[in-house]
Amino acid sequence: MFERQFDSIIAAKFLPLGGSRYQPLHQGAAVKLGKRLQYLHDIITPDYQHIWDCCCDHGQLGAALLQSSQAHVHFVDVVPELIDKLQLELGHYFADYQHRYSTYVMDVARLPIYQDGSKQLVIIAGIGGDLTAELVSKLTASLDDNIDLLLCPVHHHFTLRERLRELDWKLKHESLVEENQRIYEVIYVSQDITAQAVSTVGQSIWQQGALSSRYLAKTLAHYQRVAMGKPEAQRILDAYQGLAPL
Repeated sequence: MFERQFDSIIAAKFLPLGGSRYQPLHQGAAVKLGKRLQYLHDIITPDYQHIWDCCCDHGQLGAALLQSSQAHVHFVDVVPELIDKLQLELGHYFADYQHRYSTYVMDVARLPIYQDGSKQLVIIAGIGGDLTAELVSKLTASLDDNIDLLLCPVHHHFTLRERLRELDWKLKHESLVEENQRIYEVIYVSQDITAQAVSTVGQSIWQQGALSSRYLAKTLAHYQRVAMGKPEAQRILDAYQGLAPL
């Protein structure tokens, strides 16, 4: 168990940013997800034995996956109060699924990933790309070839993508999804050496018409502002400016 001071620091970083409005779990009813979480749910392939819902907040995505998949779902968050509340709700509304889920209060970087060759998915959503990159770096050392990552950070996408390239993760899927006037990047990666490399600025995400155009305009405006005070951000701005006109 981690020291309380360390937990407090990490907990502050894991507070949900711009996420879906909380929908309480209900007995027998299909879990209602916001647009972002629904998109993540719908692109997950059905061949996983274990799914790790990290930074799970209220556990909505993991609960929906309990209903729609055959995987064992692991709910992970660093905030004890969230996991305590989630355990009560799962115990009450998902009693029939108790053999198919586990809950953890821990740093995502220390996930007890199974080393038995089972196909597993780690979902990290709702936190910054810089923190996501740190977690992925620490996780990668303990992962095997049957682990995939589904990532949906709230910002610092370039930092995350750059780290994924450095760690030789390969792209399964990428796209944009918009919810509550915020545009998110969805990055689904594996260690399949036959798949394409992750682009630091993205490829398929710029093929979504008006949504891509708005996202590029916002991204350019953001890094133009940042570069005025932080010259090191100029290289990121240059990379986005190098994209072909949409």
